Amino acid sequence: MKRTRWLWLPAVGLALWLPACAQKSDVEAVQATQKEILAKLEKMDKDQATILARVQGAQPAARPQVDPNKVYEIPVGSSHVRGPKNAPVTIVEFSDFQ
Repeated sequence: MKRTRWLWLPAVGLALWLPACAQKSDVEAVQATQKEILAKLEKMDKDQATILARVQGAQPAARPQVDPNKVYEIPVGSSHVRGPKNAPVTIVEFSDFQ
């Protein structure tokens, strides 16, 4: 029992010591990559703020006002009609069968 107790101690020590053996160049490469990522994120934040400012500053196009009293002249021509051609109200139905 005492022998197995002492076997795990070197294994734990080795597990804690191995990550500390990382190459300095590896750590520097990771730090350089992190700096690149942070620079890209900052650029994206600035671009997003610029786009948001443009969208908020733009005025929506005003809708054209509709005149409810306007009378539209629609020539009946040789179209099929039901009722007199000189009726005071003409209902026009358009359909497109494709």
